[in-house]
Amino acid sequence: MDLSDKAEATVYEATELLNGLRNELAVLPKQRDPSPKADLTTADIIETGVTTKGMEAQARAILEKHHDNFLEDGNAVPAPARRVIGDFNVDDAKPVARRFRSIRPERLRKAYDQLENLLQTELIEYSHSEWASPIVIVMKKNGGDIGTCIDYRIALQLIRRTHYPLPLIDDLLIGFESVLWVLSLAVAKRLWAVPMTLWAKHISVLICLLRRFQWTKMLLGLKNAPPICQQMLVNCLWSFVRLPASEAAQMDVDGLAFLGVDVGDSAQADTLIECMTGFPRNVPASSQLKPGWEESSYVDDIGYGAETWEQLCVDLDRLLYWLRCWGTSMSLLKSKLGKKMISCLSHEIEADRIQAQPKITEGVKGLPSSSTLKDVQSFLTSLNYYNEFNEGLPVIAAVLNKLTDEQIQSGRDLGRAMEAFGILKRKIMSTTLLRGPDSQKSFVIIIHANPWAGCAVLGQESDGVIFPVHITGRMLHGHELRYHPAENEVVSLIRALRVFRTMLAGTMLIKIYTRYSVLKWISTSRSLEGRCRHWSARLAPWPLEIFKVQQDDDDLSAIMRAGITPRDKLDRNADIIISATERVIGSPPFRLEMLGPGYEGWLFSFDGDAKKSDWWGSAGCILWELPSWDVVQARGFHFADVTVNEAEYHGMIEGSKMAL
Repeated sequence: MDLSDKAEATVYEATELLNGLRNELAVLPKQRDPSPKADLTTADIIETGVTTKGMEAQARAILEKHHDNFLEDGNAVPAPARRVIGDFNVDDAKPVARRFRSIRPERLRKAYDQLENLLQTELIEYSHSEWASPIVIVMKKNGGDIGTCIDYRIALQLIRRTHYPLPLIDDLLIGFESVLWVLSLAVAKRLWAVPMTLWAKHISVLICLLRRFQWTKMLLGLKNAPPICQQMLVNCLWSFVRLPASEAAQMDVDGLAFLGVDVGDSAQADTLIECMTGFPRNVPASSQLKPGWEESSYVDDIGYGAETWEQLCVDLDRLLYWLRCWGTSMSLLKSKLGKKMISCLSHEIEADRIQAQPKITEGVKGLPSSSTLKDVQSFLTSLNYYNEFNEGLPVIAAVLNKLTDEQIQSGRDLGRAMEAFGILKRKIMSTTLLRGPDSQKSFVIIIHANPWAGCAVLGQESDGVIFPVHITGRMLHGHELRYHPAENEVVSLIRALRVFRTMLAGTMLIKIYTRYSVLKWISTSRSLEGRCRHWSARLAPWPLEIFKVQQDDDDLSAIMRAGITPRDKLDRNADIIISATERVIGSPPFRLEMLGPGYEGWLFSFDGDAKKSDWWGSAGCILWELPSWDVVQARGFHFADVTVNEAEYHGMIEGSKMAL
């Protein structure tokens, strides 16, 4: 790519359409009625056998009040958002122009129809920009319809990524444990409500045989689109900034009265804002507009729950008023109100459980073996989204992570990979039912560590049974591969405390189930060195109560809820798929706590001392046989002209000779 000073624009000539472009394509949506009015009779607010006609009428009255804020079609164009605009930063990069791709005549008409609909809804407009990204026609499975996409690969490489954070999915799934009623609201094509700067429009240009067009609104396929949408939703729901009085005055009278906003003289208020700061968007909102709910929001999904139906209706009414304030439209077909269970962020959420959506697990059931490396990576990425359900994921996925494209194409040495693929499919199809964390109860952490990975299950006891709340784990790397499993248990626990810290903060007791005594020794000993001292400092702030369980079938399996895989079974799965060449010989145990109950071998102990007055020293050593702890031999030695350290050293030498 030529970005020299002499180059005004860089032209790319496409030669072939590469496989696997779906991660770098923006899809042109199909447009029907640009802004269809929602039919409130189709609203999903009935819980069969639970809700009454009075409860349903109460919810429909709220929807009728906010009728204009709901759109019927998921592809409808929403009203423009207030006080937001999209832009891209490409530094000093020169414009990049790519040649258009040829389109067969019988498909050109279909592409024209889609572009015409976008022009009518003013989502695109004609362009004379020097930037250009080609339209790509993708045939759908039925063989007749087409999907029209834009290849933004080169443009995306030049756009700098924003640093606005996106929330973790795991953190958004908690907080529903004490609610009886839940709802989910789907934002209607939120990005289409975001206008773009002239510079951003020029970068978004799409080119085909018909003409050049540029987007007037944000598109999901462009980099930074999800963070922009998340930033808008967070500001809308949490009220970090407020609208200028001139724009707040555009709200209807009912909305202003409900939110308690007095715009007064809008011109005078805006002048006052400009005097206060050069950034009118950074003016804090008034205390009257502060949110009174704790919802979960991610890009275009909002999930919320309440303990009573009356509270749910009150909060829904207030939430919809607040969304109207910022010009946010909702999709009626994708929203569910007043339910015992909702689908949110590809999970099914109820008051007492969380699980993966059944349609996703069913889709995995018939999934064929991957034929390319990119398919394998896509499969592993989808599994990562549900890692809280699979405690053995790090070990099993490691086999697939090491595959190469050449190995997959040739079919060479794929036995263990196919075994791992089958195990992962079975795990997804039988996902664990997780429970929402209850902050009023103590937590339980069940640790599992082997020579390749460390995993931990966070649970809570109910009626004497441990129910899983969350699962985490990772592969071991570098020097960790030479740790003893007892040390890896400590590493796994420290990671679990870090991952689960939002749920564990403030808890009075955390029960830990471990196979070895090392964890208890590290958490209580005052004479530690090296990494053990570091681990002890990391564990010190937590209220831990440690229980040693040698085998799952001793006491633990009786109280584990179905869905928590026994640790012995996890070890067997690892033994099947980890090849012998990948097994790293770890360092020998250095403490008795690391020895298993049936360990067979020899134990050698020694000690020595010396008098400073005449420098005479002595040493003693004992050879034990395990597991019976029978004394095989014991001896003592005397040395002249030695220090204390030298006496111990000579005792070790003589004892080693005795053992050999």
